[in-house]
Amino acid sequence: MRDWVWEHFSPDEMRCKGSGMLIVSDQFMDDLQLLRAEFSRPMFLTSACRSAAHNNSVGGHPRSLHICDLPARPEQQGCLAVDVAVIDGSYRGHLVATAWRLGWSVGWNKTFIHLDRRDCVGLKQTTFDY
Repeated sequence: MRDWVWEHFSPDEMRCKGSGMLIVSDQFMDDLQLLRAEFSRPMFLTSACRSAAHNNSVGGHPRSLHICDLPARPEQQGCLAVDVAVIDGSYRGHLVATAWRLGWSVGWNKTFIHLDRRDCVGLKQTTFDY
């Protein structure tokens, strides 16, 4: 990872809430920065990097793309997912449409939107709900 150059996201908001771990690829952060620029609204992250232990403690999927230290896929280089707090219905719709157009996979829940770059590990772009 190069020096931190992603103006819309701080290292602290990307870190694992359980371990403080921060393992992200430059490409993932570049993609996230582009999404934020195209979205043109603040994005409040509720989850980004997770250690495998923290992912397990919060009930995350064992092959979660949030996992940054022991990914299930050998080609995964750090965290490839974020969860974004939902503010209102128009925010949700605009974020989902923008993310989808830029190649992100999207999962939705009442309170957050999950965004990931599963295409970086050879998986197809998809949508799903929780």
